[in-house]
Amino acid sequence: MTTLLLDVDGTLIDSMPGIRAGLLHALDSVDWQHPDEKFLRRIAGPPMEETLRGLGLPEELVRKAFRTYMDYTRDGGWANATAFPHMLDLVSTWDREDFRLITATSKGEGFARAILEREGFLDHFEFLGAAEEDGARRTKQAVIQYVFDNVNLEGEEILMVGDRHHDIEGAAHFGVDTAAVTWGYGEQAEWDTAQYIAHSPAELDKIVRNIHAAY
Repeated sequence: MTTLLLDVDGTLIDSMPGIRAGLLHALDSVDWQHPDEKFLRRIAGPPMEETLRGLGLPEELVRKAFRTYMDYTRDGGWANATAFPHMLDLVSTWDREDFRLITATSKGEGFARAILEREGFLDHFEFLGAAEEDGARRTKQAVIQYVFDNVNLEGEEILMVGDRHHDIEGAAHFGVDTAAVTWGYGEQAEWDTAQYIAHSPAELDKIVRNIHAAY
């Protein structure tokens, strides 16, 4: 079979409004200056504590701002997100055609489950590979390892689908190819490191089917 490891933020779900508002709220809580728009465009994907460190916050303020961000997200920030056009139809089609669908997201498991269920994706996935909201499983590499530890994928063709370099690098650690999608939050330099680039859901579907046919 062909197994698809699907990123959530920036691939299935446009979660930028909630992530952006949560970050700015967290920075306000520690009286830290807001970053410019160029930086804000890249905040979706990596763990939030990594983003806070990238802004130069010392560890004490990283911990405080991260707690504030998590509180904001739990209080409803997670819901400030919507599915990207045509992605639910595509996932539904893959599910009907017996592709194995598994998430591989750096989003916290509870938040990923909530937004995927609300937007109609959840029932199409065999396994929810996600980060821990408060725990050691935070990076994309750790999430993919968690998937491999819980799902038998031996002998299967596997493709990671994501929008950021974290997806590509995390998958590459396991020898897994990535299809980078350009409707998310990445940039050309990131996409160019992937084995495939999809500019639309239709193009992504073609890539997936070509890989499946070759397998």
